[in-house]
Amino acid sequence: MHSFYSNLGYRQKQSEISKSNWGEGIYAKKIKLLEIRNCKNNNCPNSFSAKPYDPKIFCNKSCAAFFNNAKRLQTEETKRKISLALQGCHSPFKGLEKVKRIAKVCLYCQKEFKTLPYVAAKRKYCSNKCAIYVIGRLTTSPKASKGKPGIRSDINLSICFYSTWEANIARVFNLVGIKWRYGPKIFDLGQHTYRPDFYLPTDNLYIEIKNFMNSYSLERDKLFRKRFPNIKLEILSKVEYKEIEANYKLLIDSWEN
Repeated sequence: MHSFYSNLGYRQKQSEISKSNWGEGIYAKKIKLLEIRNCKNNNCPNSFSAKPYDPKIFCNKSCAAFFNNAKRLQTEETKRKISLALQGCHSPFKGLEKVKRIAKVCLYCQKEFKTLPYVAAKRKYCSNKCAIYVIGRLTTSPKASKGKPGIRSDINLSICFYSTWEANIARVFNLVGIKWRYGPKIFDLGQHTYRPDFYLPTDNLYIEIKNFMNSYSLERDKLFRKRFPNIKLEILSKVEYKEIEANYKLLIDSWEN
């Protein structure tokens, strides 16, 4: 049997079939090809590849910081204070630390770790792995935006939205006549659970609204697509939300800023 598969005639035939299928685009339809995007920073000539559902618009963090801080006006005194604050201490492992870290103890593994001062108050775990063991099975990401959670009487008195973005998207769905359900199903991903924000029954499509895809969210998204490859899930990023806001904000009296 094994000699049959190593037969030169058989291998040539399989090669011809594969080349034909690639030429007709049969294989290309079965895989999600990466998109080539231009960096949104106008001063950057670089392009980068990203998955279709990835909201990434900059080639790296440096370009993102340059673009987002371009309109920030700072006095020379402010710049001097920032410069002094960034003069840290020498680390025996990584050279010069720009910002002195604060030592903390992980709530799960009891390992000591160091973190930046401005996240020390909220940082409880040394890694995403430890965080997953404790909070991974929560239906909502622990880092999800919870700006103005509550019931919106103009939408539905029995639904408590986590954020203004979710509520505004529900208003847009109602305005254009799209049938929707809010977080109707929880998916078991093993160490994680995941409940997408919206389900559109007409299109059999789940919608997740994300202002920013941090490492926790990216890992959960990757697990979901691996375990449920046949379920359609689209990420509505900040860029797409702002486009929707520009088109529908003036049409909805109860729009929340």
